[in-house]
Amino acid sequence: MNLQVLVALAEIVSAFAVTLTLIALIVSIRQNTRSQKALVVDSLAAAITSINVPAMESHLLGSALSKATSDWGSASREERIIAHYFLFSFFKLLENAWYQQKAGILDQAQWLGWERLLRKYYHADGVRRVWWPGRKHAYSPEFQKFLSGTRSPDELGSLNDLFDFVQQ
Repeated sequence: MNLQVLVALAEIVSAFAVTLTLIALIVSIRQNTRSQKALVVDSLAAAITSINVPAMESHLLGSALSKATSDWGSASREERIIAHYFLFSFFKLLENAWYQQKAGILDQAQWLGWERLLRKYYHADGVRRVWWPGRKHAYSPEFQKFLSGTRSPDELGSLNDLFDFVQQ
């Protein structure tokens, strides 16, 4: 073998090594992306749990939210305060989820349930007429625009329907 053949062989081996390295890098990036997406889903689930745990520990949040979302004025001052803090946290969480979905991190199928629930709260009379106009500026203009272009999901009943349900 002459020197040119050895150089050509070394270049082939080098190109093969670079190709294998790139394949390993692509596989690693894909696995990391899947892992990051799973972390987003887990963090959203943990966040909604942390918002809802107080409601499980006390019926006051559920009652306050039920009254305030249907008719802000029908809730007492204390109930409106409780409802405000839940709604603020809930809308911030879903603004985050909306951005994650827009970035392609949260799958569309996962987003649909969140989005339907968000629209249900957003279009509730007490939220639309009183709470949202006074608090919408705490959210990004893009998120505000998104919400203003939505309509109420008819397939979800109100919290009163859910809480007051009695099987007959």
